[in-house]
Amino acid sequence: MKIDLLRSVAVIMAAGLVSACGQGDPDASAAQAPELAQSHGADVAAVATSGQEASAPVSAAEEAAAGGPAVAAFPAAFRGNWDYNENGCGAGESGTRFMITANEVKGYEDTSTLQAIEIIDDLTVRVVMENESSDGTEVLAQTWRLSPVAGINLRMETGGKTIRALRCDPV
Repeated sequence: MKIDLLRSVAVIMAAGLVSACGQGDPDASAAQAPELAQSHGADVAAVATSGQEASAPVSAAEEAAAGGPAVAAFPAAFRGNWDYNENGCGAGESGTRFMITANEVKGYEDTSTLQAIEIIDDLTVRVVMENESSDGTEVLAQTWRLSPVAGINLRMETGGKTIRALRCDPV
């Protein structure tokens, strides 16, 4: 699982680097696909040759001049108040309620900061987050799926286990 997590992080980071740019020769990128697949795996090669080009590395001075590095953000459809308990949304206070903001998931006792995101489709994303809780800090890699019916529930999959949360905000 640790290797899968590291591979997922690498793919998500490669996707972010590739999608952050838009210059270069598409034929040159396609020509690099076999070499990328052999050295970094098919997932990285597929992302890197998806028709979008990677840019040259950026120095810290260039990042500062541009206003800092790009920050990963949850799509608007995923943001809002959620609860793991069916009756939790109606309660005044709930220990199972959490809020998804642009780049954080804030729960009762912990906060997860979005590190990377891969948009699969309008209803599905893969996320890598750094979770801080009373137990310490850990990196979480999850796949999130919104229900196709107005996004009223969210399925969060981690390591083959799925947890369902219900949207508390009116749709």
